[in-house]
Amino acid sequence: MKKLIHNHFFALLAWVVILVLSLLAFPNVNQLTREHSQITLPQSTQSQIAQTIEQKHWGHHVNNTYQVVAVFNNGDQKMSAADRQRVQETVDHLRKHQAEYGIKAVMGPNDNAATRKQLISKDQTTQLVQLNISRNHGTLQKINRQLSSAVKTNGLKTYVTGADILNDDFSGAVQQGIKKTEVISVIFIFIVLLIVFRSPITPLISLLMVGISFLTSFSIVTNLVDKFNFPFSNFTQVFMIIVLFGIGTDYDILLYNQFKENLGKGMEKWAATKDAQKRAGRTILYSGSSLLIGFTSLGLARFSVYQSAVGVAIGVAVLLIVLLTLNPFFMAALGKKMFWPDKHFTGESSSKLWRRMADGSVHHPVITLLLVFAILLPVGFVNHGQLNYNDADEISNSTPSKKGFNVVEDHFSKGTAEPVTIYIKSSHKLDNEQNLLLIDRLTNQLKDSADVKTVTSVTQPAGTKVSQLYVNNQLRQLTGQLGTAQSSLSQLSSGMAMQAAATGGAASDQAMMAGMGQMSSGLQAGDDYLSGLQKSAAADSFYLPNNQRSNPEFQQSVNNYLSADKKTAKLLVILNSNPSASRATSAVDGLTKISKYSLKGTALGHATVVVGGQSSKINDTKTIAGGDFLRTAIIMIVGIGLALVYVTRSLLQPVYVLGTLVTAYMASLSITHLLTRLLLGRTMLTWNTPFFSFIMLIALGVDYSIFLIMRYRNTDNHHYLPTERIVMAASAIGTVVISAAVILSGTFASLIPSGIPTLIEVAMTVVIGLIILVIIIPLVVPSTIHLTYPMRSAVRDNQAKQAARK
Repeated sequence: MKKLIHNHFFALLAWVVILVLSLLAFPNVNQLTREHSQITLPQSTQSQIAQTIEQKHWGHHVNNTYQVVAVFNNGDQKMSAADRQRVQETVDHLRKHQAEYGIKAVMGPNDNAATRKQLISKDQTTQLVQLNISRNHGTLQKINRQLSSAVKTNGLKTYVTGADILNDDFSGAVQQGIKKTEVISVIFIFIVLLIVFRSPITPLISLLMVGISFLTSFSIVTNLVDKFNFPFSNFTQVFMIIVLFGIGTDYDILLYNQFKENLGKGMEKWAATKDAQKRAGRTILYSGSSLLIGFTSLGLARFSVYQSAVGVAIGVAVLLIVLLTLNPFFMAALGKKMFWPDKHFTGESSSKLWRRMADGSVHHPVITLLLVFAILLPVGFVNHGQLNYNDADEISNSTPSKKGFNVVEDHFSKGTAEPVTIYIKSSHKLDNEQNLLLIDRLTNQLKDSADVKTVTSVTQPAGTKVSQLYVNNQLRQLTGQLGTAQSSLSQLSSGMAMQAAATGGAASDQAMMAGMGQMSSGLQAGDDYLSGLQKSAAADSFYLPNNQRSNPEFQQSVNNYLSADKKTAKLLVILNSNPSASRATSAVDGLTKISKYSLKGTALGHATVVVGGQSSKINDTKTIAGGDFLRTAIIMIVGIGLALVYVTRSLLQPVYVLGTLVTAYMASLSITHLLTRLLLGRTMLTWNTPFFSFIMLIALGVDYSIFLIMRYRNTDNHHYLPTERIVMAASAIGTVVISAAVILSGTFASLIPSGIPTLIEVAMTVVIGLIILVIIIPLVVPSTIHLTYPMRSAVRDNQAKQAARK
C-alpha cells in the first residue's frame, strides 16, 4: 500500500474514472456549437428590439422563423422564357410541399408587380425567392441540406443563403478548422518535445496529460452550456485546445526538467518527484493562477463573445490539477525510464543569449529601457485602421451559401442580400389614411438619403410611388372627367341654341340655356382650381380612396408590410453599399434619426421606432464590443496585476511587466495588420482579432515573466547581489522560456491552416508577440530590478556577500 501511495496510483485511478465519465457525458458538440454561435446582444439594443418584433409580434404565421433566400442564377446570361418557367415550377413545388420543408411563408419573383421589381435582377440573370422556415423544423444544417436539394432547377445554378445560413456554415467551417488544428498541434508538440528531451516517452506522457485535461474540461464546459446556458461561441473550443496544449506542454517542460535534474543529482525517484512538485510546481501554480484570474475575469464582460472565453479558465483549472496530481504517477513509477533512451540526466542547459542580454541590461538599464520602448511604442501606435465586421468574409468563397450571397451582391444592389428593416410599432391600427400618409412621407424622406438605393413600404411596395394613391394622379383623372363633362355640356348647349332658333326662342328655352351657361362657368372654375391644385406641392401627397382599399395588390402590400394586428409597419431599406461595411453601419444612425424626426409630433409621435437587420446589428455590435473591450481589458489587467504583486512581492514590478506585455501586444497587432495587408490582401483586421489577441498574449505572455522572476527568487540571496541573481536566473531559465515560446507559437500557428481569417490573424499576432517578449523580457525585467532595488538592501546584501567570501 505504501508503494502504491508513493507511486500516486490512486490519482491515476481517479483520473481514469473522471475521464470515462467525461466522455460518456459529452453532448453533441457540433450541434451545440451551431446552436450557440449567434452573437447575443443586450435586449435593450435597437437591433434586438427589432428582432423581437419580427420574431414574436409580426404574425402572418412567420413568427419564430429563419429568413432564407433561394437564389436562381443563369451566370451572366439573361434567363430564357423556359428558365423562368422552370423557376416558377420550383416555387410552385415549394408552396405545394410547405409542411415538408417547414416553410411558413413564400415570396416568389412573379407574385406581383412589386416582387417582380424586387426579386428579379435588372440584367434578368438572377431571381430570388424569400422563404420563412420554422425554427422548430430542425437544425439549420438540416434545413440548408433539405432546401438546397429542393431548389435545384435544371439549367440554372441554385443556392440557399441568408444571414442564419451563413452563420451556420461559419460554425461548420470553424469545426473543420479545429480538426486540422488538433492534428497539427499534436504532431508539432510531439516533435518539439522529442527534440528537447531526446525521448519518445516524455512527449507521449505530456500529450496524455494535456489530452485528459482538455477532454475533461471541455466536457464540463459543454454540459454547462447545454444545461445552464454557459457562455459559448464558435471560438470557445479552439481556444481551449490551443491554450491547454500550449501552456500544458510549457508547464510539463518546467516540471520534467526539474525532475530530470533531480535524478541527475542522484535523488531517488520518489524524492525527485516530490522535490520537482515543490520547486517547479510552485512556479506552475503561480503562472497558472495568473492565467486563471485573467480568463475568469472575462466572465464579468457584458458581450457574449467576450464572455465565451471564460471557458478557458475552466480548462486551466483542470489542467493545473491534472499536471500536479497525475504527472507524479508517471514520474514516480518510471523514474529514469521516462526519459529513455537518453542517459544524460541534467537540467535544461543555460542560455548564453539571455545571459548576455540580461548582463547588458543591468549595466545599462536606462539606455536599455529607452531603446526597447523607443522601438516598440512607435510601431504600436501605428494606426490599425478600421475593423471588418462582415462575418461573411470569414467563410470561404467556395461555400455554397457564400457563393449565393456573392451572386446576389453581383446582380442586385450590394444591400439587397441583407436589407435594413425599420419597424414602427404603435398602440393603434395603421391601415388608415392618416397613418398611411405618415408612412409614405417617411418612405420618401428615406429615399432622399445618400446612402439609400431603394425603400419599400406598404404604400410603395415596389419601391416607387403607386400613381393611383397620389392626389396629382387622382386630380388628373378628375380634371379629365370634368373636361369631358364640360365638352358634353357645350355640345348640349349648342344643340339647344339651334333648337331655340328654330322654335323662335321660347322663354323656357332661354332659361334653360342660361342655367346651362352658369353650369359651364362653374365647371370651368372648378377645372381651373383643380388644374392649379394639380400643379402645386399639395398634389404630391398620398391619399387612399375607398375604392382602392379592396384592391388585391394593395391588400397584398398590407399583408407584407403591416403586422397581423395592423399595429406595426415595416419599411425595407436597401442601401447602396455592402450592408456589413463601415459606410452601411454608419448609415444606421442617420436612418434612425430621419425616422424619428419624421414622425415627431404626429399621430405616430409616440410609436416605437427601431432599425433592424444586419447593418443595425453590426452597428450595435461595434458599440457594445468596443466599450466592453476596454472595460474587460482593465478588469483582466487588474486581476493579473494583483497576482503579480503576490508573486513578485513588489508593487512596481507588476507595472513594468504589464507595461511590457501591453507594449508587445500593440506592436504585434500593428505588425499583423501590415502582414495581413501584404500577404493576405486584406485591408482590415477582423473585429474579433484585437480582443482575442489581447487576452491570449497578456494571459499567456505573463507566464514567461513569472518563470524568470520565480527563478530569481529561488536563487541564493545570501551570497549574490540582486543584479547577479537576475543574470543567473535569466541564464538558467532562458532555454526553458525559449522552448516554451516555440511550443506555444507552434500551437497558435496551427490555427493558420484553418482558413478562418480571425484565427489566422490571432495566431499571427500571438506568435509575433511571443517573439517580441522572448527578446525584451531578458532586457526589461533585469533593468527594472536594477532600477527598483533599494540601495540600502543592496549595500547590506553586498556586505553579507563579502563576509561569506571571507
